[in-house]
Amino acid sequence: MVIIIMLAVLACVFFAIQTLWVKCSYYEFGKKSETSLTVVQLSDLHGRISFINGSLSNIVNRINPDCMMITGDLVSKKNQLKDVLKEIGKINCPSIYFVPGNYEREVLDGFRKRMYSDSEYNFIIDSLQDLNISVLLNSGCKIELVDKKCLVYGFDNSVYGNERLTLSTEEIQSYDYVILLAHSPNIVKLVQDHQLPFDLLLAGHTHGGQIRLLNHSVGAYKNYHVGLKKLSKRSHFFINRGLGTVKIPIRLACFPEIAVFEIGA
Repeated sequence: MVIIIMLAVLACVFFAIQTLWVKCSYYEFGKKSETSLTVVQLSDLHGRISFINGSLSNIVNRINPDCMMITGDLVSKKNQLKDVLKEIGKINCPSIYFVPGNYEREVLDGFRKRMYSDSEYNFIIDSLQDLNISVLLNSGCKIELVDKKCLVYGFDNSVYGNERLTLSTEEIQSYDYVILLAHSPNIVKLVQDHQLPFDLLLAGHTHGGQIRLLNHSVGAYKNYHVGLKKLSKRSHFFINRGLGTVKIPIRLACFPEIAVFEIGA
């Protein structure tokens, strides 16, 4: 009986660490520049802002990013939003960009999902903008470096079919660096169909599978890669494992993740 209890405790500790220990993934790419750009991506918080190795704001502030990209799904339940927004407000970053996920359009109400009303959705967007966060809904923002121009363009694919390209390919080609944001990785089809030039495409939504066995995702997103995939000499496609959980509150072989990119370093 004692052995069974000890094994149960060890299992709980194992799953807790895998679910609550944030790993920072670091990547470098892009042409050398007089000024490099440190970009942090957060995704799929689902209300999770505290971890074994620190609060979300403390972890990000130690990285000291120039820009932060949030690719949707801040909360699963409506009552989590106030604390998540407060925590994001503690992050020291001059430029923060956001694209909505499906959990900005829907919410868990008890054990069931329901769609947000227009006013509830608008409240989320307005609250983010009140924190000086740029909400990109099929729109772009420019980042000026000393010797380079960077475009950040966000697709609204929180509900499939919402995504639109509102810039011409020629205009996008005029930038030295192009960062594309979307919640769901299925955006890659639109990007490839339009033959858009880009350096980095950031998405989330899959949670990296959340449960991985033998380095393979289990469930609906098993056909998506995890992490960084090089699509061409220039283009990189990153799918973030996210920070929170859905359906079951555990992770296995799929630690929560904050992604860090050094562009032009």
